[in-house]
Amino acid sequence: MRKFYVLGLMTLIFTVNSWAAENRRPKIGLVLGGGGARGIAHVGIIKVLEENRIPVDCIAGTSIGSLVGASYAVGATPEEMRKQISDANWGNMFLAKAPRQAYPFRRKQDDKLSMLGVEVGLADGGQLKLPLAAISTQEIEYFLRNLTYGGTVANFDSLPIPYRAIATDLATGDMVIMKDGDLVTALRASMAVPGIFPSVPSKGHILADGGLVRNLPVDVVRNMCADVVIAIDVGAAPLSQGEITGIFSVMDQYTRLMMIQNVRPQVAGLKDKDVFIAPQFDALGSMDFDQSDKLIEVGRVAAMKALPSLRRYSVSEKEYAAWATNRISKKLKPKPIQKVTVADSGWVNAATLKDELKVPTGVNLNIDKFHDQLTQLYATGDFSQLDYELYDSGAGQDLLVLPVQKNWGPNYLNFGLSLGTDFESSYPWNLTAMYRRTWINSLGAEWKSILQMGNSSMFYTEFYQPTTAGGNGFVAPYFRYYRIPLALWQEGDEVAKYKYSKLSFGADVGVGSEIGEFRFGPAFNEYSASRNIGSSILPNSRTDDYGLRFNFFYDQLDNYFFPSTGAYLDLYGYYSIGASEDIDNYGLYGLTFRGAMTAGKGVFQFTLKGQTSTGDNGVLADVSWLGGFLNLSSYRYQELIGDQFAYGSVQYYRRMPFLSGSYWGAALETGRVFNYFDKKIADEWHVSGTGYLAYDSILGPMYLAAAYGDNKTWSCYFMLGKQF
Repeated sequence: MRKFYVLGLMTLIFTVNSWAAENRRPKIGLVLGGGGARGIAHVGIIKVLEENRIPVDCIAGTSIGSLVGASYAVGATPEEMRKQISDANWGNMFLAKAPRQAYPFRRKQDDKLSMLGVEVGLADGGQLKLPLAAISTQEIEYFLRNLTYGGTVANFDSLPIPYRAIATDLATGDMVIMKDGDLVTALRASMAVPGIFPSVPSKGHILADGGLVRNLPVDVVRNMCADVVIAIDVGAAPLSQGEITGIFSVMDQYTRLMMIQNVRPQVAGLKDKDVFIAPQFDALGSMDFDQSDKLIEVGRVAAMKALPSLRRYSVSEKEYAAWATNRISKKLKPKPIQKVTVADSGWVNAATLKDELKVPTGVNLNIDKFHDQLTQLYATGDFSQLDYELYDSGAGQDLLVLPVQKNWGPNYLNFGLSLGTDFESSYPWNLTAMYRRTWINSLGAEWKSILQMGNSSMFYTEFYQPTTAGGNGFVAPYFRYYRIPLALWQEGDEVAKYKYSKLSFGADVGVGSEIGEFRFGPAFNEYSASRNIGSSILPNSRTDDYGLRFNFFYDQLDNYFFPSTGAYLDLYGYYSIGASEDIDNYGLYGLTFRGAMTAGKGVFQFTLKGQTSTGDNGVLADVSWLGGFLNLSSYRYQELIGDQFAYGSVQYYRRMPFLSGSYWGAALETGRVFNYFDKKIADEWHVSGTGYLAYDSILGPMYLAAAYGDNKTWSCYFMLGKQF
């Protein structure tokens, strides 16, 4: 009899379990595929799932699908995701440039040279080295941290919704399923398109975009939890034969086909109970991140078309409310920082970095402040990335800072091109090369040299030695030589050409930061002028002196050539304390000020500059002039020469809507040279009105301009690069 009781009890248990299995809600796995900006459509689809009470039990994503999936998995709502994506400055993220105000003044100084935005490395053996990736993910990492609330967990199964990110092992080609560790590291790895974004080292792997092996990870989510799979494919369709017209379209097709080949078997493995959604994007492409609202709507429309299939998995309001409450209760939150470690990255001093960051322990990480600190360090130019990872330590989080030094450093080369014409008598041009050797010692010493060739020539070299690790003080010995053609004018006619040169060397001491710099020190100068052709207005001569110089700089312009906010100030002076017979008790003092302010849709820029001298300086001690573009534009280049002058201008410029980086502008200018050899000219203030079209190109600022002034003369200009 007892056997019959046991048998009956087992039968009852089996029957109850079978009934429960047949009647329980099926677990739903959400698969979010990769596809660049198209993946923003995932947000619209998730919104429809929520509106129709369709709970999600696990998520797997690739590339942008991993970003959206992680944000939903940690507890974000579709509206929160929409706002963060819409508010993001995608242009800045992909440029991976820190705000100009954050850069050290030494880096800002290079802007006036109008160097190309391409920096190459130079090995000690002389070989050129290039970056491993085109775009740094520095700014993108900040976005990802905010997208995931600045938190992490020991295992991604502990998130409100269990989650996986898919990456590719670049060494083996194997799929890597990211399921624990730092959450943002998993996201960066999943989206690291080879050659575009830097690969991500993690747990002995070198990881890249998961789309190489599994752009739609259906099998991954099925192995996680899924009885039912909702798979969303946002990949690009293959190009038609007529669309394959050149090398770039061939490369594009190659990438598309590679993705499609690993998507097809995943789609083929879907069952009748699964739901497959492939939004129709029409003209919207993988780089249209600024069209986020349209992309989200594309996703919503696609989900609405699939709604009959999706509604099979809708649950009651009570059951959905319980699921949603449980998800929100587990929403990812940051924890207090328990330990801070800065990894050793090579030639940059790790202890210096840790001292500069000064991250407090025992409290939550202030993400905004910490990101600002990282941005300032990134702006030094020593790093291609300043990554960090957060690890759950139970009661808190451990912070690991991972400085990634430029693989093409510490020797850097950069080049620049500048040219211009007034279409009549002046055709200045220059080629510029700049070499930097950073971190020569543990205090961060740097050697910088600049060579300029063209119708003017210049060589400058400086050894910049900080006095303490991470400090602002420095010592800087330097050497500078430049030679320029000098035109002399009388009554609107060029009457002579001279060669003018100046050689200087000295050593400065000072302090500097991202705001500006102050330096002073002894200097020796040698000046020379010799006539080439024309009247002997000035005698051929050579002279020299030595004395003390100072410079005070302040620079917080947000853009050197086309600022919308900020100011720039250069106060300088030199006093000769010993000289040849031609110079006695000579002093030279001057300033340059530029300030910009936004006014409606345009910008006003104000410029003031002037210079005065004391004592007997001959004429050669320091040559300056008015004339040329935006330097009293109606007058010819170098038309008004003298070392005592004043100049002021007001510019107004405004972006043009049809081409990013293009402007139209106008300027009103006035100026005077007080010691001009023609007294009639020296006694008067002169004015010019200028109008221009401009474009902030990769080669530097481009201008096409026309000016008219009190000299009753029209002048026209084309300029590329720095203004002469």
